[in-house]
Amino acid sequence: MDIAIINTKLLTFEGRGLGIINDGGLAIENGKITFVGKTTDFQYQSADHIIDGSNLLTMPGLINSHIHTSETLLRGAAQDLPESEWMNKGFGPFKKHLGIEGMVAGAQLGVLEGIRSGTTTFAEYETHVSSLVNNVYLPFKTRVVAIETINEMASDRVKLKPTDLYELDSELGKDPLKRADALFKDFQDHPLVTSMYGPQALDMVSEETLKIVQAKAKEKKCKIHMHIAQGNRERTQIEKRYGKGATTISILNDRNFLDENLVAAHIHDTTIEERELMVQKDVKMVGCPSSISCIDGILPPIGHYLKLGGTAAIGTDQAPGPGHHNLFLELKLASIGTKIISKDPTALPPWESIKLVTINGAKVLGLDQKIGSLKVGKNADVITLNLKKLNLVPVIDNPFHTIIPNLVYSTNGSEVNNVIINGDFIIKDNEFPSLNVEEITSDVSKKARLIFEAATDEWKEADSQMVKYYKKGFL
Repeated sequence: MDIAIINTKLLTFEGRGLGIINDGGLAIENGKITFVGKTTDFQYQSADHIIDGSNLLTMPGLINSHIHTSETLLRGAAQDLPESEWMNKGFGPFKKHLGIEGMVAGAQLGVLEGIRSGTTTFAEYETHVSSLVNNVYLPFKTRVVAIETINEMASDRVKLKPTDLYELDSELGKDPLKRADALFKDFQDHPLVTSMYGPQALDMVSEETLKIVQAKAKEKKCKIHMHIAQGNRERTQIEKRYGKGATTISILNDRNFLDENLVAAHIHDTTIEERELMVQKDVKMVGCPSSISCIDGILPPIGHYLKLGGTAAIGTDQAPGPGHHNLFLELKLASIGTKIISKDPTALPPWESIKLVTINGAKVLGLDQKIGSLKVGKNADVITLNLKKLNLVPVIDNPFHTIIPNLVYSTNGSEVNNVIINGDFIIKDNEFPSLNVEEITSDVSKKARLIFEAATDEWKEADSQMVKYYKKGFL
C-alpha cells in the first residue's frame, strides 16, 4: 500500500452515529481507501509511508459546496455595506478589473487557504472556470466541481439604483453556455473534476436560457447549481420582472425547476412554506454563513432546512466581505448562529453540523459514492488533525468523545497537519511538499495592488457606504 495511518482516532461517517473508531487504522492504495478499522486488524508494515496517528484525528477531507475563489484577490474590498449596495457599488468596481490573470491569482490564494484548513473538494462557481481548473486545481492536485457562471446582465451596473430593473440579453448567455458544455467534454472521466451547469440567479438569466440549461442538465444527467432567493435586491428584481408578489421559488416551481437535481445556494429570503416545498421536491441547499451574514445581515436557514428533513451543506462563497475560506470557522458560526436565531441551545448540534462539510456536502454535490466518508473503495480524500493543539486539549474518550463538540466549537483549521487528495499528499507534516506558497502569495499580492489601484477612481465615484467610511479615516 502507499500510505498507512495507524493508532489514530477515526471519524468515518459510516455505520452507527459518526462511525468513531479508537485506535484505528486506514490504508490508501492507488488513490483509494483499502482498509478502515482497528489497527490490531491491520497489516500495515509494508506500506511506503506510515503515519503514527497516536495524537491525531483522521477524518474525510472537508467539502466546500459553494465558492468563488477568484474573488479572494479582493479580500477586504467590500464589507459593512447595505445589502442593496454590495454587488454594484461595493464589489462591482473591483470585480470588473480582475481579468483572467487576476482570477487565477485569486483562486490560487483561495484554494491554498482552503487546503491549509482541511478542504479537499471545492465547488468552484466562476466565469471561465476552466481557466481555474487548468491553472490552479489540476496543478494543485485538488478535487473540484467546475461550475461555469451563466449570466446575462450588462457588466456596467455601478450607476444602477437598487430599484432599477436589470436589462437581460440572452445573447450574453451563449458563450457561457458553450464554455459550460465544454467542461463535460474536456474533463470527462477526470478523477479530480466533475461539472455542473450554473445559471447565476433567476434575476440574472432569461427564461429562454433557463429552459436551455434545464434541458442540457437532463441530457447530461448532472446537477444545476444556482443562487436562489438571496435577499431584498433579488426580490425587488423578481417582482419587477414577474409581477407583484412573485418570488424566486414560486417562479421556479411554476417552471418545474425544483427537483432533486437542483443545488440552491443561500435561500435566506424564503418563507417556511417555500422551504417545505423545496424539501418536498428534494432540492439540495448550500448555506454560506459568513458571507451572507456580512452581505445581508442574515444567517442562512441551514438548521431549519435540516429540521424539515432537507439535505444541506456549507460553502464559503466569496472572500471580499467575510474574508476567509475556512470551513471550520463556518461550522462554528453556523452552529452557534442557529442556536441564537432559534433561541434553542440544542439546535444544530456538532454531530449534525460536522456532516455539512463531509458526507452531506458529498450528497449535495452528487459525489457521496466517491467521497465524504472513510469507506473501503472510496477515493482517498483524507485529513488528519493534531490533537495536541492547546485549543483541543484535553481529548477525552470516556465516557464520551469530547473531540466531537470541540471539532465544531474549538477548531480553527490550524490543527490540520496532513491533507491527502486522491491518495496524494498535498500537505505533509504541515508543509506543502510540491508548492512554493511564499512565491505564490508574493505574486498574488502584487497583482492585487494593481487591481485595487486601477479600480480606485470608479470605487470613489460609486460613493458607497464604504467610501464614506474611508473619507472619515476608518479605512
